[in-house]
Amino acid sequence: MLGTLLLIGMLVCGFLNVTPWVLIPGAIIAGFLGMHYPPGKAAAARERGFYWKGVFGSMPLQAILLAILYGIGWGISTLIGQRL
Repeated sequence: MLGTLLLIGMLVCGFLNVTPWVLIPGAIIAGFLGMHYPPGKAAAARERGFYWKGVFGSMPLQAILLAILYGIGWGISTLIGQRL
């Protein structure tokens, strides 16, 4: 649920031409959400000793996904010519 809202938020930020700097905190939030859902995933990673490695390792991929979604929102805004 929270991850879906984050993805929709990135589309909206791109559509509204918000500064691309929102991608950095978005990637951090997405990394933590990816590690904590489904429940129990973070506890299993802590037991195996790779919790932080998993969080930081997923952030570049999360940033790429968010940048693509941001770009799609920006592209839609550009195509329809709406400048809010």
